[in-house]
Amino acid sequence: MTCPLEIRPALSEGIDRQVLYQVRERFLAVNKARLQRAMEGLLPAQQTILNLLALLFHVNDPLLPGYVSDDTPAGVSGYTPDMPTLEAALALAGDFACPALPRQPRAIHGLYLMGSLGTLAQTDQSDMDVWLCHAPDLDDRALANLRKKCLRLETWAASQGSEAHFFLIDAQRFAQGEHALHGSVDDYVSAQHSLLLDEFYRTAIWLAGRTPLWWWVPAPEEARYGDFIHSLQAQHLISADDVIDLGPLAHIPAQEFLGAGLKQLFKGIESPYKSVLKLLLIEVYASEHPRVNCLSLGFKRAVYAHQLDLDELDPYVMVYRRIEDYLRGRGDFQRLELVRRSLYLKVNRKLTGRAATRGAHWQRALLERLTTEWGWDEQQLAQLDNRSKWKAGPDSRERLALSRELNGSYRFLSQLARHEHAIRVPVIAI
Repeated sequence: MTCPLEIRPALSEGIDRQVLYQVRERFLAVNKARLQRAMEGLLPAQQTILNLLALLFHVNDPLLPGYVSDDTPAGVSGYTPDMPTLEAALALAGDFACPALPRQPRAIHGLYLMGSLGTLAQTDQSDMDVWLCHAPDLDDRALANLRKKCLRLETWAASQGSEAHFFLIDAQRFAQGEHALHGSVDDYVSAQHSLLLDEFYRTAIWLAGRTPLWWWVPAPEEARYGDFIHSLQAQHLISADDVIDLGPLAHIPAQEFLGAGLKQLFKGIESPYKSVLKLLLIEVYASEHPRVNCLSLGFKRAVYAHQLDLDELDPYVMVYRRIEDYLRGRGDFQRLELVRRSLYLKVNRKLTGRAATRGAHWQRALLERLTTEWGWDEQQLAQLDNRSKWKAGPDSRERLALSRELNGSYRFLSQLARHEHAIRVPVIAI
C-alpha cells in the first residue's frame, strides 16, 4: 500500500477545501493515538476524570463535581458528550441528565492536555495540566466563578488519586503576547511566550472544543501566517467557531532563552535530568537564532508529509533527536551520553530486574529500542536501574557530571546575555 503524497498547500496555487480536511484529519489521528497512550497509563479513576473533563465544563449541574453556580461560564464549542461519557456521569450521579444547551456562542472554546501524559515520560504520578481556552468577553465575575470551578475540580481530582491543574487562557490576548513581560530579572523568568507556544503545538492533546488554527498553516508559510489565515477566511474555508488561533511561531526573541534557561537552572536543583534536557534544547535553539527551527515546526512538517510514526513524534523523543544531532555535529559525545542517561532516568522505567514489566508496553518497547540504538548492554542498564543503591564513587561522578552541565548552561546563558546586550544573569550556586 503506497503512502499518500505530502500535502503542500500554497497561497499562489489556491487552497482546496479537501486538502485542508486531510490536514485536520492527520492531526486528529495523531491526537487520538496520543490520547489512547495517555489513557493506557492511567488508573481507572484517573481515566474517568479525563473522560469527564469536557462534560464538566460543558454543563453546570450541582450533581457533578466542580459545580459553583448556574451562571458559571459553561458550554464547550462543538462538543456533544458520547455515550461512555454520559455513562461515567451517571455512575457519579444517578439522577444526572445532560441538558440541551441553547444555540449561542460557547464560553469554553477548547480544552487541551499538556505535560507528560501520552509521552514516553508518563508515570503513575504524572500531573494532568489542562489549558482551558475561554471566550475573550468574560467579565471579572464570570472569570472568578470559572477559576473557582477549576479549583474545585482540582480538589475532586486529588480525591480520586490524580493531580490536576487548570490554566485559563484568553486566546486573543495570548496570540498578542500580552502576558509576556519585559524588564526585570523576574520578568525574564516569566517571558517565554514563544517557547511556551512551541511546547503547546508539539505536545498538547486536544480534548474537546476548537482545534488549533495553526494546524492549517504549512510550515513554509509560518512567516506569512497572517496572510495565509486571511486567505482562508476570504475564501470561507474556515469557520471561527471551529478553530482557535493562538498565533504563529515565526520568531523567538533571544530574551526568551534567558528566561527559560534561568527557570530550568532553578528547577535543576530538584529535577536535574529533566532540566538537562530542556537546557540543552534551549542551547540548540539559541545556537540557531534568529532562524530557529522549532520542534513544533518539525512536528508539523512530519504530519504534512504523512510521517506519522508515534514513537518518532513523541515529544521526548523529538527533544532527544534534536539534541543528539546538535551534539554529534559538535563532536561532543561525553555530553551526549549524559543526555542519554538523563532521558533514561527521567523516563524512570527500569528495563532490568523485577520492575522491568511495569509501565505501558509501548513505553518499554520504545525505551528498549533507544537503548539498543545507543549500544547499551545489560550491565549498563542494570547499573542505572540500581541508581538508588550506588556507592559514593559512581554517585559522586554522576553528580559531578550533572553539576558540570548545569554550570556550563549558566555560562552559556551569561554569554548569551552579554551578546544580546540583555540583563545581567544573576549568580546561582549549583
